[in-house]
Amino acid sequence: RAPPGSAHVLFPMPPKTRASAPARSAAAPGFFQRHPNVFVYVPNLIGYARVALASAALAWAFTDVPFALCAYFLSFVCDELDGRFARMFDQCSEFGKLLDMVTDRLATAGLLMVLSSKFPRWFWVTLQLLLIDVASHWLQMYTSLLSAKKSHKDVSKNANVVLRLYYTNRAFMGVCCVSAEVLYLCALALSDATIANVNGVNVFANALPKTLSVSVPALPFLPVSCGLAVAKTITVITLNRASLATQIAVLTIPGWLVKQWTNVASLAEACVALVEFDFPKGKEKENNRKKR
Repeated sequence: RAPPGSAHVLFPMPPKTRASAPARSAAAPGFFQRHPNVFVYVPNLIGYARVALASAALAWAFTDVPFALCAYFLSFVCDELDGRFARMFDQCSEFGKLLDMVTDRLATAGLLMVLSSKFPRWFWVTLQLLLIDVASHWLQMYTSLLSAKKSHKDVSKNANVVLRLYYTNRAFMGVCCVSAEVLYLCALALSDATIANVNGVNVFANALPKTLSVSVPALPFLPVSCGLAVAKTITVITLNRASLATQIAVLTIPGWLVKQWTNVASLAEACVALVEFDFPKGKEKENNRKKR
């Protein structure tokens, strides 16, 4: 028989140790940080709100103009906020960039179509503005992908001064974009009799012309039905000078003109870039040297 306590000798007990704590995993990124779920980034949530507000504005544009103006304006404010929050929280993403650009283009296109319905005389003008806007941005995106640019806003050093200023100076670009949108919103406001009757500054009203006219030379090669066989002066628009909406619209015209000019210039530059992609200048010079 084993003496008392011998069991501890034959089968020694392992020494008592503290249970080792599980290794701490790295802290997961928070909601207001850069994380894998891009669809719920703060700027993208703001982008979804933009889509909802712009859709509501267009849906009510024919029945409740004041509500449509407020909804569209809030959507436009969100356009400024999403970029700020994207940089603040380091939540810039390719999905967010595309969401922002597509929402911009579709919202503006929808607003132009609403105006073409409210002002049928301006249908072809609004259609041309829409086509140039969409075409210039689409071609810019396509050429930026071909040339592996980080953004369609990257312009070449050979681009003209105004185009480079537009895409490199955020303040200048902001003024032009805001001017274009505000001009369209003023046109929508003038379609509502109550808003159109809100008077602005009398001094400014007296300084504005009653009508905007264009002198058209004789165009005998056009059909007689066009009425342009002889030179004439065409009244483009009759201004409601006393209306506040008209006065604001007049102030936005310079920025709007620059915006349309940059659209056309960007379209032309993108077309040139496409041709140069097929026939690079460097290779062309090299081929010419070999032929010599």
